[in-house]
Amino acid sequence: MGSDAQNFTVIVNWKKKGFGCAKACSYCNWRTSALLPHGGQDADTIVAFIEQCQKSFITISGGADPLYRFEEYGDQLLAMIQTIKAHGFKVRIITREVRHIAKLKGIVDYFSISLDADVLEDMKTYQQDWLGMDIEYSLVLPPIPSADISPLKPQYAALHRALGKRLVLRENLNSIHPLDLPSLSFGHPGIVFVPKALCLNGRYLSTIDCTGHDIVQDNEGLAQYLMSSTDVMLFGGFVKHLVNPTVHMEYDDIDAIVLNAKVMETLAHRFAFTFRENSPSDNYPRYFQGISARAGKTIQVVLMHSQADALRFIFNGQYDVDRIGYSNHRFHFDPACEDATLHAINTKQVRTVQGSRNVSLFHADRPLIERRHRMKLVRKGFTIID
Repeated sequence: MGSDAQNFTVIVNWKKKGFGCAKACSYCNWRTSALLPHGGQDADTIVAFIEQCQKSFITISGGADPLYRFEEYGDQLLAMIQTIKAHGFKVRIITREVRHIAKLKGIVDYFSISLDADVLEDMKTYQQDWLGMDIEYSLVLPPIPSADISPLKPQYAALHRALGKRLVLRENLNSIHPLDLPSLSFGHPGIVFVPKALCLNGRYLSTIDCTGHDIVQDNEGLAQYLMSSTDVMLFGGFVKHLVNPTVHMEYDDIDAIVLNAKVMETLAHRFAFTFRENSPSDNYPRYFQGISARAGKTIQVVLMHSQADALRFIFNGQYDVDRIGYSNHRFHFDPACEDATLHAINTKQVRTVQGSRNVSLFHADRPLIERRHRMKLVRKGFTIID
């Protein structure tokens, strides 16, 4: 299947409302994407798309899982496969619904099975039915630097031996850390890396015919812009990830204090964000939520006048773990609890900061926000010491 030509992928989501997938993968950005399809693509649209492909195969992928509720949506999938094969292309499906794979023996040419602990356990029941099928396994890498992935290589090598087939290690599209893939190479074709550039440069049929850059956010590029700007002060989970990406691999929304409204204009122009204000227009500071037209992270923006206000906002957080900001490639700690903040981030042992707090810059719904924040910390494995 190797070729320098673009991969062509049809993104599917069979449900007419909602998201048709049994899993909520940490790296998945499709669940809330504005470009997620709902229902199948018509044959004419598929034909117009695949006729541009210069490879021998077309991929059907999520979006949502192509084999989700196969008994209910299988006819739509089979019709799509028939359309693709009628035009001389082979079909590859990316899925984690292993119980349905054997049903497509002789129909689908290649399978790529997305792995996690549940899938590895479920496979034991079905693997004996896959004899003669062209199957590879894929695993999305954690969003951490190369130096932290390198010690994991023996685990990937052991997994490859246990599976007995090609293992594809996919660069995480949410990662902000550039990977040195040559240094991570295993030196043989049994384990291969797929850089996210390959995905971002591919062609996709979603609700529109587009490239990966059109529908998936380059989180690394977005992060580089935010991290280097003197008019942005980052805080929250994103900054915890910067301090210790192996302890805090995942973060939800990106929290940012913006000191110039032009930053929001740049985010709109370069990264396809649309902002909705969720505070009164005469309020100070002003609060906005930014959602991109591309599959990616939401940005929560607080628009302020000065860095002094930004630091006052951050340094009056309820917990020591939150009293840290990041701007222009530099961390900013509350001088009263710098060591405590680093300890909390590295150990997930969080303490309520004693004494009075200046809450003048906080949202009117701050008490509710802080209660929700506490619950999120607990769900993420933090211990809170009041």
